[in-house]
Amino acid sequence: MAVNKDQIKQELLEVGIAIDSIFDLANTYRPYPEAIAKLLDFLIRGVEDLRIKEGIVRALAVKEAVGIAGPVLLDEYHKTPKEEMLYRWAIGNTISKVITTADVKKVISIVKDRSNCMSRQMFVIALGKFKSEEVENVLISLLDEDEVAPHALAALGKMKSNKAKKRILLLTDHPRSLIRKEALKALKKIS
Repeated sequence: MAVNKDQIKQELLEVGIAIDSIFDLANTYRPYPEAIAKLLDFLIRGVEDLRIKEGIVRALAVKEAVGIAGPVLLDEYHKTPKEEMLYRWAIGNTISKVITTADVKKVISIVKDRSNCMSRQMFVIALGKFKSEEVENVLISLLDEDEVAPHALAALGKMKSNKAKKRILLLTDHPRSLIRKEALKALKKIS
């Protein structure tokens, strides 16, 4: 049976966290490590209200969830219909904060699947945290897709990819200003 907002409030109160809305957690600077297991459990048990689910996902974008939240979030991403693009994007945004080496293969699979459309953007950003030949090659291959190219450029810049330098240089003349801007920023970081 799916979890509702009243159950969420009650179960968080049981671990010492009082909220009016799940977004209270997503918008606080106070750490709440005692809530991480509960938040993950809510996603596993199921939440019908998409807005509440998004609040839970956003509340998991904290350092206390690193190494814990990845598998549940990736499962949630795959269970979510592709039409729920913004919710899937929010999952990618949280993954970009909590990703570990154990999550990289699954994230690569997500970003390589073009049918995931723009929901891949923050997963692409997440890969920039890992300097490996496989990740670098995947990011370079994404430079041909306008939908994720700015994010691939940011990730390649973060990893200071010399291998991508020539491809990035070509994008400084791209018709889209965002891609040109991100290409210049990436080149600056690489040089």
